[in-house]
Amino acid sequence: MAEQKNIFQRMSAITQEISTVAKNLSVDAGKSSYKAVGEADVLAAVKPIEAKHGVYSYPYNRTIIDSGEMVSSTKYGERKQLFMRVATVYRFVNVDKPDEYIDITTYGDGVDTQDKAPGKAMTYGDKYALLKAYKIQTGDDPDQNASEDLSGVKRGKQQKETQPDRTGEPAYPTEESMVNDLMAVASKNKKVEGMLTKLLETNQARDLPELAFMKPDIIKAWWQKLCQR
Repeated sequence: MAEQKNIFQRMSAITQEISTVAKNLSVDAGKSSYKAVGEADVLAAVKPIEAKHGVYSYPYNRTIIDSGEMVSSTKYGERKQLFMRVATVYRFVNVDKPDEYIDITTYGDGVDTQDKAPGKAMTYGDKYALLKAYKIQTGDDPDQNASEDLSGVKRGKQQKETQPDRTGEPAYPTEESMVNDLMAVASKNKKVEGMLTKLLETNQARDLPELAFMKPDIIKAWWQKLCQR
């Protein structure tokens, strides 16, 4: 009978087999775009190889270590965003000997205007737990890009021209830029003008700038639909 590999040997074998993960996620950032590694890319690469070598991994424990509200100033007034920082203990288990496992702790930040901050924080932590545990190369270095302070204090700075999302969601221009783009499209297309007028009526907004202040996610969705063809 062949000797069973321990958890360290199994994870080492997985590391040798997975060298890189493809960047299949297209992230739009204003006038430019770039490729990024999303959680789906990582899971697609890791899951079959873990199964092959008898390792099961999962988030064993999560702890909220910081949360609060970020306030930034925009042309249309103050914009509030919720943020959350989550510590995740990710466990890698030898399926043939479940009491043998390795725990890795990672951290993830999530920022959102509505209720997605926890999901973004968990997704980021889970993705990097797998990337770091198996030493997977992506070509990305988070240290190359500065991040905003997440202390929760009120800010008076204008938004940056683009706001990349570290969890893999597309980045967008500022609300002001998206509003201007939508108004430009509406000025050339009566059908679009009618659609936007109905949108304002439905959301009880006087104009697009007010709607951008009230419900930025709606502006993002319509900008993506009408201005990114």
